[in-house]
Amino acid sequence: MSYEVKIHLKSVQKSKDMADINHTDTSGRLSVSSGSRFLLRFDTTDENGVTSTSVKSTDGKRITVIRKGISNTKMEFDVDTPTPFLYATPIGTLEFMLRTGEISLILDEAPSLSLVMRYKLYNNGDMVSENRIEITAV
Repeated sequence: MSYEVKIHLKSVQKSKDMADINHTDTSGRLSVSSGSRFLLRFDTTDENGVTSTSVKSTDGKRITVIRKGISNTKMEFDVDTPTPFLYATPIGTLEFMLRTGEISLILDEAPSLSLVMRYKLYNNGDMVSENRIEITAV
């Protein structure tokens, strides 16, 4: 089943002595099937234009986030496996490694979704930032 939902996003990025915290409210579409399978799609707009985001999982243990806009990326969150990814921007492509520390997923057939992911980003073996993403969709 697929439903229109209201979405709240909170992202926290800590790098050295700096912290960047963002809150975004938007609407989107949540599709839920048996078990921990879901697909959440939504758009956000900022000074750079519109970014389309898809968040999905087939088992609740591995989360895929695809973002398309002025920059493009596909990130795979998996607590058991560090995952490389490319971050494509208009001025070039950057290579990162993602190490997921936590995935917490609550999925209800109402439908509602609560997803928290903690992870660290690395570039050339050096940690770039510690991050947390919280997504709530109801």
